[in-house]
Amino acid sequence: MKRTPQINFLITGTSRGIGLELTRQVIHAGYTVYALAREPERSAPLQSLKQEAAGRLITFAADVLKESQILMVAEALRGKAIDVLINNAGKYGGAREFEAIDLNEVQSTIETNSIAPMRITRAFLPHLRQSAQPKLVHITSLMGSIGDNSSGGSYGYRMSKAALNMFSKTFAIDHPGVISIVVHPGWVQTEMGGPNAPLAPESSAKGILSVIERVTPKESGKFFDYEGDELPW
Repeated sequence: MKRTPQINFLITGTSRGIGLELTRQVIHAGYTVYALAREPERSAPLQSLKQEAAGRLITFAADVLKESQILMVAEALRGKAIDVLINNAGKYGGAREFEAIDLNEVQSTIETNSIAPMRITRAFLPHLRQSAQPKLVHITSLMGSIGDNSSGGSYGYRMSKAALNMFSKTFAIDHPGVISIVVHPGWVQTEMGGPNAPLAPESSAKGILSVIERVTPKESGKFFDYEGDELPW
């Protein structure tokens, strides 16, 4: 029997949606997941998966907006390599129309979607550096593409994802030892995407993990969708 290689993932926003499905598929592939969620004990599917995982799913209660909590997790994992870090936690905040925008909500959206991934990445960079070929993956959105924007609206969300994309590209230049990419998951049937979305979380997560598996150092700094197609900035 071929032995599954030891690969450690750290995934944020794992209590539901794409984060939960990514965690499920990684566990079923035989790998280990360090799963971050604000209240992991309140996610029945995550707790059920934890029982099934036989010690390969380790959950942490941590809010990505609270640096002290993130640093506590980083300290708890001191000395452990993280091969794949997936910044998945995010929010869709604010009105679509400019006149109706709540700027406090825009700020909150940018904090969650842009700054929190930087916080997570900085805290766990020492763990990534312990991997033979570390990969840093941010779940972004096509709505963060300036080149693709032909419909306007959703200012805060678009701005937050465009900023996340720029962070990934800049990080890839400054840290060539870490493969850094952003991935658009598609329009997915989650709490954020809504029931009318055409894509099931299972299909999105499967595609994202396929992209992660095959991405090479030459493709670091790029913007992909869940099917592996490169997208415009």
